[in-house]
Amino acid sequence: MNKTVTINISGIIFHIDEDAYKSLSTYLNTIKLKFSNNQSSSEILADIESRIAELLSQKISNSKQVILLNDVNSVM
Repeated sequence: MNKTVTINISGIIFHIDEDAYKSLSTYLNTIKLKFSNNQSSSEILADIESRIAELLSQKISNSKQVILLNDVNSVM
C-alpha cells in the first residue's frame, strides 16, 4: 500500500502515488531551472504542464483513479 497525493496540474486534479509525485516534481523542477533565464519561461512552463496534464488525464479511467510511477515515466 502506497500513499497518494492530490495535485493540481493546469487546473486538473490528480491523485498520484507518492513515488510518482516525487519523480514528476523533480522533472518539473529541472525544466523550471532550464528555462529560468528565458523571458518566456512562465509561458513555456504553462504549456509543458498543460501537455503533462493532458497526457496524465488519458491514464485515468473508471477502474484506475491513481497516477502511478510508470504513468509518469511514460509521460516524461
